[in-house]
Amino acid sequence: MNNNDGGYYAIKGYIYQFDKTLIDVLENPNTEVEFEQKQDISYQDFVIQVKHKETQNYYNSTIRKPVIQLIDLFEKNQSQKFCLYCHFKNKEPETWNLTLEEFNKILGDKKNEYDEELKEKFINNFYIEFSEDFESQFMNLINLIKFLFKFNDDEAYLYHSIFRSKLLDLSIKLKSQRKIKKSDLDNFINDTEKTIFYTGYAKYLGKEKYEKCIKKEYFTFKEPNINNFERLFIIDCDKEVGITDLNKIVYKLSKKYFRVGKSPQPFLCFINCENETLITLKNNLIDAEFMFNDGTCFDGSKFRLDKLIEKELGNKKISIKFIREKDIVKLLVSNLKIQEIFQFYLEKPLNLETEYNHIKIQIEDTKQILKMI
Repeated sequence: MNNNDGGYYAIKGYIYQFDKTLIDVLENPNTEVEFEQKQDISYQDFVIQVKHKETQNYYNSTIRKPVIQLIDLFEKNQSQKFCLYCHFKNKEPETWNLTLEEFNKILGDKKNEYDEELKEKFINNFYIEFSEDFESQFMNLINLIKFLFKFNDDEAYLYHSIFRSKLLDLSIKLKSQRKIKKSDLDNFINDTEKTIFYTGYAKYLGKEKYEKCIKKEYFTFKEPNINNFERLFIIDCDKEVGITDLNKIVYKLSKKYFRVGKSPQPFLCFINCENETLITLKNNLIDAEFMFNDGTCFDGSKFRLDKLIEKELGNKKISIKFIREKDIVKLLVSNLKIQEIFQFYLEKPLNLETEYNHIKIQIEDTKQILKMI
């Protein structure tokens, strides 16, 4: 394993732990499951440590450290039960209830640091579960999500991504907040803020299926009339995207969301895009008599938020409104209520405070957006 692989396997191990957490939540729907607290996972009187070692073979020494951590916890609170949930490349799934002799072999030189009575009590409240590999556990979780939420395959992958992002958000909060139950997952489905990953799901969904799934879920109108409220689209630009594709994105968003007298011009922000590229884009739009508002009145003029957020619902000439990344927060705290934000991000979305719908969708490249909207 080269040095660069270490980070990859660490992240994969973390995702493996998240998936195990989700499985425990779904299999114990009325129980609040804690994670990253006493140990990796805990609920009721049960404590679980998770280890994913897909490149390592199992030896007694490879689990010595986590087992010692667990017996030390048991010594402090003997009312709890403990499990080491682990995967090694040379171990098939099985549950192992240890004898005292087997336990002493795992402890090695540390075996004399614990009295016999404590060790006997511990092994009566402890087992090792050699678990499935990453892929098998993931697919079992996907099937569980499909069954419990009545999702099809594509929806299950999509909402697994959303559930995982919510766990990630919770994992960096205070310890007291790192807990979740089935009803929370139900709420996440209808939550106003969702983050959708593409990386990690590409081989299951494929690019075309992913695009169709996003289009169906977020960009296909469920009712004949479009909702009359303000929208903001934030689009991450890759280095290869051209003026023609940016032009097409502008036209598509305007055509889809702007209805004279019914639905306002959408706000559009291209991030990580060269200023010269934006100037060329705007010149091309004006040459094609496609008019816009970007909060400026002439070349070199200062940005005027009040001009940008003027109600222009009946103005047939203005088709879209451009905003710079540095002015997004000003827009969100203005009197104008942006009720839907769609972020298309390449690696990491912007963190924005809003009480309204905020959907963050990972893309492989900017051009991909044309297939989604």
